[in-house]
Amino acid sequence: MAPLYPPTLDTHQAAVLDGTSVDAGDTPRAVSPETRRADAARDSGIAEKRQVRAPAPLPPKPANTRYYSLDLWRGAACIMLVLYHATFYGDYHFRIADTSTWTWAGLPLYAIRHCWLGVPIFFVISGYCIAASVDSLRRRPHSLRDYFVRRARRIYPPLWIMCGMAALYTWAMTNIPLVRAECAQLHDLSTLSIWQWLGNFLAIESWRHHWGGGESAYLMPNTWTLCYEEQFYFVTGVLLALAPRRFFQAAAWLTVAVIVARHALPWFGMSHNGFFWDGHWTLFAAGILVYHALNCSDAHRRRWTLAVFLLGMFYGAAERILASDPVQKHQGEYLFVACAFAVALMFLRKWDEPVARHWVFAPLRWCGQRSYSIYLTHYLVVVVVSSWLAYRGMHSEWQVATIVVPVCLLASLPGAVLFYELVERRFLNRPLNAPKTSLAGGPQPSNERGVSNNVAHATRPAAGEIG
Repeated sequence: MAPLYPPTLDTHQAAVLDGTSVDAGDTPRAVSPETRRADAARDSGIAEKRQVRAPAPLPPKPANTRYYSLDLWRGAACIMLVLYHATFYGDYHFRIADTSTWTWAGLPLYAIRHCWLGVPIFFVISGYCIAASVDSLRRRPHSLRDYFVRRARRIYPPLWIMCGMAALYTWAMTNIPLVRAECAQLHDLSTLSIWQWLGNFLAIESWRHHWGGGESAYLMPNTWTLCYEEQFYFVTGVLLALAPRRFFQAAAWLTVAVIVARHALPWFGMSHNGFFWDGHWTLFAAGILVYHALNCSDAHRRRWTLAVFLLGMFYGAAERILASDPVQKHQGEYLFVACAFAVALMFLRKWDEPVARHWVFAPLRWCGQRSYSIYLTHYLVVVVVSSWLAYRGMHSEWQVATIVVPVCLLASLPGAVLFYELVERRFLNRPLNAPKTSLAGGPQPSNERGVSNNVAHATRPAAGEIG
């Protein structure tokens, strides 16, 4: 009788098909139905395990995630902080609820004194840019290493150079008796401990004091925001390492945990001052959510995102009204502004490129491309100039609005330009999708704006970079 299996099968395969088995001596023996069912179940289990272990593929990267007009917003936020720091030495009588205090100079100066709004705007922009960077890097090999290398290269060398310059500047200014007596923002360098110097150089001074070494003391007081930025970058890198395929879900759960922790920890006598879980993470998370909504969601999910932002505005307003601690009240204001700005970014995306290219906004674009240099260099110059003008009698609302603020703005820009040209631009990261420069020196591929990549890299930070 002809065999039931093809002649190309070996003895063992044929025996299996015929319902027999082959022992060590190649003697066929019958295989029971129970054995065949057990073998089939075992093979099915192995296949299922292999299927479970296979990693789920990442969703495709959006075609274009760059939000071009963020440069304008970054420039506006940076100028807002310069203006705000110029108002420290004025006499202010304007009260929004008391019309008898309203003056032509008091109203604009009242607005300038609320230019701290630039801080939550900066944090939202950082959240969007870092989310864009992570979303691109997590599809690449060595993504975690590249993420931290790019962050450290972009932030620390300019910060270290500026800390050295700030120490020399502060030493020179405090040796002038008039400046030492009138400018309260300059720190006495002789009182800084080695730990405080280290905290300033590593941008950890906002939370370093929890581990000893005295209270926080800033060489440049405005760098408290950079201390939070560094925490945001570190936490985002941890999320990239632990959940590269579920990065946005992990960021959402972390945000919920932060909201719970900032209210729960004080009940247990635990201080969170200076740490990202004191509520500042929520501002950064708003930018991450904007990125996800605009680039990774459909219209239905974007409506839910808007609802989340409206809930955040309500939460921030309620904290501003109900909280008894002034710090918590101010945190509520930050959250309200961040969520409102996030909503604006979602609606303004459709006009992004036309607005970013319009010549009217060229000054803001210029400032946005140099915002890290302006941020690092302006503070010490502005406080010295404003304190000296106040000493010269320019401290009324009218004088501060029309003389002190414009003079401080103009005085802060030359140093920022020099710092950008000599320092910052040397540490700009290439965009993640940029081709390498040709060694032959031939023409380089153009980006989406039709500008040579070499030129574009030299004039603006890549997506995902601060400054």
